[in-house]
Amino acid sequence: MKLAGLLLAAASSSSRLRAPLLLSLADHPEGDCLSETVLAIYKPRGVLSAASDNCSQQRQRRRTLGDLIARAGMAPLPGHVGRLDAETSGLILVTSHPLLLQALLNWPQVLAEHGGSAVEKRYRLLIAGQVEPNALSSLRQPLQHARGGREYHSDAAVGVEVVSTARDPVAATEYELLDRDDHAVVAAARRRLHAARQPARSRATGALVPAYIPEDGWLTQVDVRLAQGRHHQVRRLCTRAGLKLRHLRRESVGPIGLDGLAPGDVRELSRDEKRALYRLCLPRLLDAQQAWRTREAG
Repeated sequence: MKLAGLLLAAASSSSRLRAPLLLSLADHPEGDCLSETVLAIYKPRGVLSAASDNCSQQRQRRRTLGDLIARAGMAPLPGHVGRLDAETSGLILVTSHPLLLQALLNWPQVLAEHGGSAVEKRYRLLIAGQVEPNALSSLRQPLQHARGGREYHSDAAVGVEVVSTARDPVAATEYELLDRDDHAVVAAARRRLHAARQPARSRATGALVPAYIPEDGWLTQVDVRLAQGRHHQVRRLCTRAGLKLRHLRRESVGPIGLDGLAPGDVRELSRDEKRALYRLCLPRLLDAQQAWRTREAG
């Protein structure tokens, strides 16, 4: 049974963590948490991290995670692990299990109760130009920012690593088309950008003049691993470091990555993949259920 029954208040000294803890039958020793549904979604650029878009008449309705799930022929699910803004692509996990959702969001009281570890999220950044060492150092530091009249503190990144630095004039001008799944629109935009990259003849001299390419086409890919990732943390870090972020993609959540998925794809996790998630963040629940099944079998 999904999302059954019990509502308990979370015991926490932090007011922002006093939201209720939803418990289902899968949270008891005689349950089977691995029977809960967990979907992996490769959110394309331009898709909202929401079940639906409550748009006004002033703008066109935008696609959502709910649309991607429906297109894949799957039933909608209530909870997704962390929001990605519309222009960020990458992995989002959606689950029918509220306790797993809270653990994957690194709720301290849930992790402590079940002996879990914080779940890292890995992001791939595409940055214009060649990144200086002091900018990388800034990405590694904690972040303080104001939002809605309140001050927030975000922990330092777990890790920051330069993946590659290369000159790529095509990617330097087509970065806004990355990870989109509206293929016809993307193909038309690529044709326009290809034409814009061609040398143009100077009216004054008649000589061919190379097209302007931002940062002379240089791009740097950087991986950032976070245990929080809230309130557009990566984008705020880049702004603080003076970096021009061209594209942002979430590559993984804990042990689950984008392997084999294309933008817009949805798939259900296998029992082994779900076991890896529960082993990371809810190991006591997993062990209690295994022990109960062993006793029952004996």
